[in-house]
Amino acid sequence: MIRRFLIVFVFVGLGISGCKNSKNASKKEARNVGNKKVQFILSKINENESNQPKSISFKSATELKTKDKTTTFKASVRMVPDSVIWMSITAYSYEVARIIATPDSIKYVSRTDKKFYVGGYEFVENKLGVAFSFNDLQSLFLANSFGLENSDGINKRNSKNSYVLSSMNKRQLKKIQKGKELYPTGVDVLYTNWVNPETYQVEKVSLMDVNTQNRASIQYLTFENLLQYVVLTSFKMDIIAESEIEITSSFSKITVDVPLKFPFKISSKYAQITE
Repeated sequence: MIRRFLIVFVFVGLGISGCKNSKNASKKEARNVGNKKVQFILSKINENESNQPKSISFKSATELKTKDKTTTFKASVRMVPDSVIWMSITAYSYEVARIIATPDSIKYVSRTDKKFYVGGYEFVENKLGVAFSFNDLQSLFLANSFGLENSDGINKRNSKNSYVLSSMNKRQLKKIQKGKELYPTGVDVLYTNWVNPETYQVEKVSLMDVNTQNRASIQYLTFENLLQYVVLTSFKMDIIAESEIEITSSFSKITVDVPLKFPFKISSKYAQITE
């Protein structure tokens, strides 16, 4: 699960560029963190996440740092939430790949390898050994919460500036980390969401793979008011798995609620990827 986010960025090839007139979510002044109940907080989060653009497009650039190497990518991204995500990835001013993803299928063309794939997400999962879904990428682009669908299993605590919603409490988490307790069958990822108590915007998400205890954290850094929407303009991700990886990304030239096209053509000269 944790590796899926790294794979998304390597596979998709996003990049780092500047954004203007953005609200910084990482600069936190003292906030009034009240004693709201979990169901109320979840309802406010859902209210925010329901107010999404009918369509959104932006330019992106991402810087991916490991201990030994720094890699950058650029992309044009177009999305209709819950329907389609289209990406054109460029390097040195040339398109190297194009992707179109829907909730149940993905198409991928590699200009450099002259190969293509059309099918379900099973190929990506089998090839890379991790889960990969449309919703993961969509949630990241829209600064949505992770793992809060089952409201009955959510635990809440207050930090200095945030409501902290987790899929388990601290005591359970410590036991799992020490190998003294197993999480219920079928649950492979533990989620924690830090929520702004004034706007109910999720500002940070952490994830832990139960089996490997690999970790990732996502900080939604800046936002911008665009029409009636609050849209994400930059984020940072840290992954601790086989190695430590830092990913920084920001979006520019953002447009919302405009008609979009999703061109995708496969050359007859390209070879199909089947396994």
